[in-house]
Amino acid sequence: MQQVWQMAAVLALMSSLGVAGATTWAGAETGSAGYGVRVGSSLVAVPRLGALGVEGSAEKGWQGKNRYALGVTLRDLNLPLTKVDAFASAGAEYRQGLNLYAEGGLRGPVLGPVGWRAYARSTLSGQLGAGVGLELRF
Repeated sequence: MQQVWQMAAVLALMSSLGVAGATTWAGAETGSAGYGVRVGSSLVAVPRLGALGVEGSAEKGWQGKNRYALGVTLRDLNLPLTKVDAFASAGAEYRQGLNLYAEGGLRGPVLGPVGWRAYARSTLSGQLGAGVGLELRF
């Protein structure tokens, strides 16, 4: 978990240095595989779509199998006529070995900079998962 918080500090620094389109986020979640934290930063605005960024996460598994992941994410995909946006991520994870994953989901507002997040995830080895959490954007 300490590596995730160190990554959050680096991403926050990148955001404060004025990286184009930077928004940094941190969140906590619970899902079918366990519970954990996630941090990331949008690095490049993609016109008419959203923002491209990086995201890392660490999860404590319900059955003792921890998960660490780092990926690329396309966020802030606006869904017209709603206050909800979509996201899609892909990257590498380490659980008992290195594996590739893809993830997608929805995000919406709760209060101020706090929002909810729901996701579904699949890995190349056939593992499926889903979860919900809260996210703070700064």
